[in-house]
Amino acid sequence: MLQRRRRTVGQALVEFALSATVIFLLLAAAVDLGLIFFTLQALRAAAQEGATYGSYPVVVTDNNGQVTEVRLNYQEIFNRIRTAGGTRPSGVANLLDLNGDGIDDAGQSVVFNASNPTNPNGFVIIENPKGSNPASLSGACATSTPRVDMRNAGQNCWIRVTVRYRYRFFFPFALGQEIILPVTYTMPIRSQFVG
Repeated sequence: MLQRRRRTVGQALVEFALSATVIFLLLAAAVDLGLIFFTLQALRAAAQEGATYGSYPVVVTDNNGQVTEVRLNYQEIFNRIRTAGGTRPSGVANLLDLNGDGIDDAGQSVVFNASNPTNPNGFVIIENPKGSNPASLSGACATSTPRVDMRNAGQNCWIRVTVRYRYRFFFPFALGQEIILPVTYTMPIRSQFVG
């Protein structure tokens, strides 16, 4: 009888160890999935903020007041994305440090380069594609040709903002230490200028 009781206690310990491991894994997965969800929401808001600001292009004139170009202000779009959550890091996603290196992204060309805003390796990618169907956008809208694309009230011109974020798992297991979360937002250009 005593030997049977010891076996039962040992069996209960083994069952608890196995079930506790599964329960802990499920809890850890729930925590990380929740954090990923909230991070994606912050990224979506940032991409939408950048695209909304960028959907109103800048009209560039020469010394005589003649329009020479209608273009996007890439640096200010980037600033709008960074500060979509405020000017200090808060919440789940730190939009001021998208690449997760602990340094403010303001001067890092690895994160965003205003002279090459479509860099596919950047953490902020700003494109100005054209086309009548948002599902098949390609190329780039002309910015300086009179009565074409951006100088034709932005007809069939779009702004596409992609924000990428290096998410570090709270409970890193088999998935690795981190993943890159991308969010893309596309809007039509709302220019009123023709000429």
